[in-house]
Amino acid sequence: METKSLRERFGKLLDSAGQMFWELDTEFHVVYANDYLKDVFGDPVGNTCHRFMANSDEICPECPVKIVFEGGERAISERMRIDKSGEPIWLQHTATPIRNSAGKVIGASELTIDITHRKNTESWLRDSERLYRNLVEQVPDVIFSLDRNGYFNFVNTQVEKLLGYPVQQILETPLKNYIAPEDKELVDTILELAEDDIWDEDVAVMDSQGTRKFARIRCKASFGEDHVPIGYEGVMRDRTVRRKLEEDLKASKVALVEKIKIIDELYEHIVQSGKCKAIEEHTAEVAHELRQPLAIVGGFARRMARHFDSGEALDIERQKQYASIIVMEIQRLEKILDRLIEFTKRDRLKLQTMNPHDLIEYILGIMESRIKDKQLFLNVQMGPEIGEIPLDPGRFQQLVLNLVSNAIEASPVGGVIELHTGVSIPSEKALKAGSLESAGFFEMKIRNSGPVIPPEAMQKVFNPFYTTKQHGTGLGLTVSKKIVEDHLGSISVKSDKTGTIFTIWLPLIDSYEERGRMGFCYLG
Repeated sequence: METKSLRERFGKLLDSAGQMFWELDTEFHVVYANDYLKDVFGDPVGNTCHRFMANSDEICPECPVKIVFEGGERAISERMRIDKSGEPIWLQHTATPIRNSAGKVIGASELTIDITHRKNTESWLRDSERLYRNLVEQVPDVIFSLDRNGYFNFVNTQVEKLLGYPVQQILETPLKNYIAPEDKELVDTILELAEDDIWDEDVAVMDSQGTRKFARIRCKASFGEDHVPIGYEGVMRDRTVRRKLEEDLKASKVALVEKIKIIDELYEHIVQSGKCKAIEEHTAEVAHELRQPLAIVGGFARRMARHFDSGEALDIERQKQYASIIVMEIQRLEKILDRLIEFTKRDRLKLQTMNPHDLIEYILGIMESRIKDKQLFLNVQMGPEIGEIPLDPGRFQQLVLNLVSNAIEASPVGGVIELHTGVSIPSEKALKAGSLESAGFFEMKIRNSGPVIPPEAMQKVFNPFYTTKQHGTGLGLTVSKKIVEDHLGSISVKSDKTGTIFTIWLPLIDSYEERGRMGFCYLG
């Protein structure tokens, strides 16, 4: 009875966090599902998981529950399902074994998270990368893309010079309409391309005046995750290669100017709105991040322009190399923009009164494998006097995740991570740093056993884009500070030879009438 009550409490906690939780017996029958899962898919209790989710009597390939029943301690899988409204949804399933007092596996629990947004973003990034890559692989003249049936769904304006038809008239018509009769059968083989194959043929084309011309068509198929073609991208070239390359360079410069304009408008909006004072205070760092790829792009674009103007024979491989560098730097610029937009985005808190210990334990469970992989010792001491406090569960989980991840990365192999909670009042230094509404505070301390942070670095740890990691974005601790401030709390950091400790204070009472007032940060 106590186990059932604990299971239902945990299920309701995950309901509030928008996550699905269910338990299965050793025959793969669902014996419990929380309300959020039922809202999304319907009630699965009594069904096998594969019958309910996949409408199949066969256990799903790479089933995480099966892996757990075969001896695994934890298994994760990702797959696409259809919710009860008929919409596709991507899910991440994490299964762990349920054991009786004798240690025998008697079932499995499964945490299921909706990762549709992440998958859609990954798909968009793959599509964008594929389009950039295909354009770099070809010498750009008439750039086009076809749907899976060979109909134009994109073509640039250079097609009007080659074929004499306006772009709008060509869209949604088949490529073979513009091919001379003797080559139509050859062009049909484009639709038979295998993955990584490139179709590269000289064909005769007919323009709007009935004039016979010759073009070289080079294209490649794009495939979905099911390995079925979803379209084709390529180029058509006439004999005016030099002129076409010049026009493409101009088009690239226009696109780059547009991106610079977007950066300027975004930055001006950030500064004028006052939503992100930290960015305004660190203009030099932001400017350096943005100008570095712009300078590289500008330099290689000027080299290409000089080659065009010189009248020398074009070195196609060198031009492709320059174009590849330009594309990579534009992609880097786009990543910086994505980070900047994500950092400045501010969503309203969704406050609930709940015990922070439940959320902390959940995050520690997620991070358990990373802690074990590095052979770290985790010392957790939860203050028994903690009750429910006003929290945004998602944002608080992100805060704990950021700080624990930071502690794992900072600690040496075999080191110690300490996480202690309790009720306290911030130090006199913290009290002087801001106007506090609460008489008492929930306190969380996370200590790592890493090296001492130098004093000059201590002054920058919360700055945007400041990082000592090779592949870090420099926004993890900045975002953590924002989360604390949004809760009207305080965060401090101290570092000595024993390690580095981050201390968080959050109000025990609901003092959120003045949501516009930010919290504060001080360095100890």
